[in-house]
Amino acid sequence: MSVNLYVHYLKILIGFTNDSSSSINTISSLYYDNYYFSVSMITMMLIVFLAHVYKSNQSTFNLNIITPSITKTINALSVVTNSNVMKVDEYKKTSDTSHFFPMYNTEDKTYNDDISKKKELIMLLDSKGYVLFANHLTLLTFKYNIDDILGESIMEVYRSLGHNDENWLDIIKTELSHNNLIKIKHGSYEKWVLMNYTANLDLLGDIESISIKGNDVSYLIESNSIKEFYSERDQLTGLVNQYGMFDIIKQMKHVNSAVAFFVEVLNFTEISNYYGHNIGDKLIKSVVNELKKTVSKECLIVRYTESKFVLLCSGKKINKESLNLKINKLKEFIKSSYKIENLDLQVDKRIGYAIYPEDTNNFEDLVSLSSLALRNSISNSSIEITRFTPDMLKTLKYNVELGNKLREALDKESIEVFFQKAINCSTDEVFIIEELSRWYDKDLGYIPPLEYFKIAKESNQLDRLDRYMVKKSLESFVKLRLNKEYTKSKITINIAPSTLLDVNFFDYFNKTVDEMGVLPEDIYIEISESTFINKLDLCVSRISLYKNKGYSIALDDFGIEYSSLSVLESVDFDMIKIDAHFVKNIDKNSNQEIIKMIRKITEMTYKKIVAEGVETKEQSDLLRELGCSIQQGYYLHKPENLLLF
Repeated sequence: MSVNLYVHYLKILIGFTNDSSSSINTISSLYYDNYYFSVSMITMMLIVFLAHVYKSNQSTFNLNIITPSITKTINALSVVTNSNVMKVDEYKKTSDTSHFFPMYNTEDKTYNDDISKKKELIMLLDSKGYVLFANHLTLLTFKYNIDDILGESIMEVYRSLGHNDENWLDIIKTELSHNNLIKIKHGSYEKWVLMNYTANLDLLGDIESISIKGNDVSYLIESNSIKEFYSERDQLTGLVNQYGMFDIIKQMKHVNSAVAFFVEVLNFTEISNYYGHNIGDKLIKSVVNELKKTVSKECLIVRYTESKFVLLCSGKKINKESLNLKINKLKEFIKSSYKIENLDLQVDKRIGYAIYPEDTNNFEDLVSLSSLALRNSISNSSIEITRFTPDMLKTLKYNVELGNKLREALDKESIEVFFQKAINCSTDEVFIIEELSRWYDKDLGYIPPLEYFKIAKESNQLDRLDRYMVKKSLESFVKLRLNKEYTKSKITINIAPSTLLDVNFFDYFNKTVDEMGVLPEDIYIEISESTFINKLDLCVSRISLYKNKGYSIALDDFGIEYSSLSVLESVDFDMIKIDAHFVKNIDKNSNQEIIKMIRKITEMTYKKIVAEGVETKEQSDLLRELGCSIQQGYYLHKPENLLLF
């Protein structure tokens, strides 16, 4: 019987059983089959279950109260691999379940002797850092009883042990994994433990629980290098990390020439989230092995962050010939795919580089400049390896200035809400009004939306900008609905891909809609088709949240991506907005046929269709002949602040 099936049985058990004794019997019945099973998996599930029974201090209780916690734990544990596989028959000799739960008998000397041979502390936390599970070695090391640690904040546990470090939880939320060294102190009792934190994600990509594995490294402290080693080394690959790299750079003297390559695996997070951290770790190790084969021994390889690496090459003079050789090898590295277990993983990589002293007279700036070149390479999808140029610094300076001005504009609420009407040409009614933003700065003039939305993303202000636009556009919509021209009109609100995936934004959106007194059925959530390219399953699950609340979904810029038909098959949409490219070139027969096909699809599925980018009467007339009566574009209406009129 597979691990997944055991998890399935336990979920059924939790959902339908209220009596703890019958629950134990039901779980125990899983033992009495003739298949192999994972003792570690079943034991861990039962431990979690009994932990809640134990803390409830009663034999019968309502499982609905603890179902969310247990469900999270089960999902986190469901990734555990089948290990220590044994025949059930070996355990039929006894029905004493305490054999499986020695952690509840801390006086069991046999168990204590056995567990002392184990090297790992194991804990499971919920997403906020509260303890759901702790193994016996953890209790022995921390000097805690099981009653005192379950349900307790791990931060409070650490503080009671004399360790104050809350940064790791913030790091986990962005990097999804982290290592740190903690010192445990009880009077004269002192231990050093290296802790490894790994986030477990749910199907929507949110952190559901956090697994912790710890190793007692007290015996290494005598070497006086343990803290330095673990703070300057990446534990997965053994490479120097960014802190170690900067220390090395400070110690490097009399460097005549050098080149720094900044490498990023762009889709690593998606791969790790989709296939699991185990696959992600193996991928990183494979990338590192490939890098070691690619560069010469004079190059220092650094794991800068989870998905970024630095290659720092110095020594003999970096001439044009040696540089070209390195670049050609890195081009081959970029093309590499990886066989991980039974998966063939295609990995998207980009590289930026800078040369010392040609690009900078300050050797310590070399890595920063190569990072700037990497950003340029990422923004230009046609270039895989980019060298730093002085113009990049000018662009960076402008972007920093623009980011500061954007923050000021949001503070002062000086970004305006414009609307563009989409007209039903058969009835001359305003079918929808699309919210658009316009920003005028007294120093820089009018700034294109694409430009400041890009800056918003780079300066971590996109969420704030999207929230600002939602609030302001809904405020305007409420006022416009008082005008009889817009009584039947609906509003479309544009949502960026990253914002769509943010559950917190979903909550904010609902709250704002309620506060404004707008009905969800009067709102279209407009999503660009490009949103679905890399995260279709996740996007579909997010869209279902909005659909369940009564909002409609509009697919914007439809038809220009390779995935158009697969998106239609997967996404529960309500309206398609044909990309302006097809309207601009509507005189071509091929584009007319594409428009007919899209119209046919919407007719068959009872969806709406809107043609964007209509700029001439000829285009409008031909679209009507093709069955597209709802149109949007400068010919019909130019974007404006409708409240001014």
